[in-house]
Amino acid sequence: MFPNLAVFRSRIERHRIPAFLLVVFAWTWVWDAVYYAFGWWDFLPVYINSFPRQWGLPIGAVLVVWASDVPLREWLGRVFQWRLNPWYYIGAILLPLIIGNVQQVLLALGGGSVSYSPPAPLHLLFVFFLLNVFLLGGVEEFGWRGFLQPQFQERMSVLTASLAVGVLWWAWHLPLFFGHPNFTPDALFLVEYTTFVLGASTVLGALVNITKGAVIPAVFMHAAINVGSILVGSGGKLDGLLSVSLVVGSGAWWLIAAVLVGLYGRSMTPESPIEPLS
Repeated sequence: MFPNLAVFRSRIERHRIPAFLLVVFAWTWVWDAVYYAFGWWDFLPVYINSFPRQWGLPIGAVLVVWASDVPLREWLGRVFQWRLNPWYYIGAILLPLIIGNVQQVLLALGGGSVSYSPPAPLHLLFVFFLLNVFLLGGVEEFGWRGFLQPQFQERMSVLTASLAVGVLWWAWHLPLFFGHPNFTPDALFLVEYTTFVLGASTVLGALVNITKGAVIPAVFMHAAINVGSILVGSGGKLDGLLSVSLVVGSGAWWLIAAVLVGLYGRSMTPESPIEPLS
């Protein structure tokens, strides 16, 4: 038994990234197949109708770290480090909310209207935010940015690693286009979603480097992205003339990334990028 376990761990150690991706995609896509086969996307509440697909990410990260020479407690101590500058948390929450709601204001410019219209009462939005932090989308960050980002940075810059993670993050969501109510195979939506995922991934990659591998601010940012807008705008001159969500929404993430690259180069941070635990 134990020799086989040692061989198993040795193989994972030699192929950390493929092993992680195998666990992540297998876990998530099996759940997606179950949801699709039984039509669960159609009748489960939207805020939980893809649970527990995202848990493949922390499971995959923990499995690969356990199999490596890195003490699991050391890795957990880094990603769960929470004693950080409070502005990291404030910015992580406010940035997605500002980007999402500025889009709605722009849709109302020139004769339209903007109204306060959250998708749910504020107390339920707060609950949804907490669900994303502890159970839903936010937990993805322990895999994408807590494990995979530093692994890629062994061979790549922060910018390139962030884009590489973004491509995998995008591919991981593909099954949702076949039935999830928040996704559609419409060409414009695909373009908007692709540019958003890659742009947001660069900012999240920079954030986890700025926090020296601590993932909690990235979890908060991911959760805030999933909360969405609390304003609704329409009737303005831009409404229907161009895709504001593409130019402003996705574009804002790319603008932030461009500013970071302009200031600090491909490292995107004022200090040395984090290194993988080894």
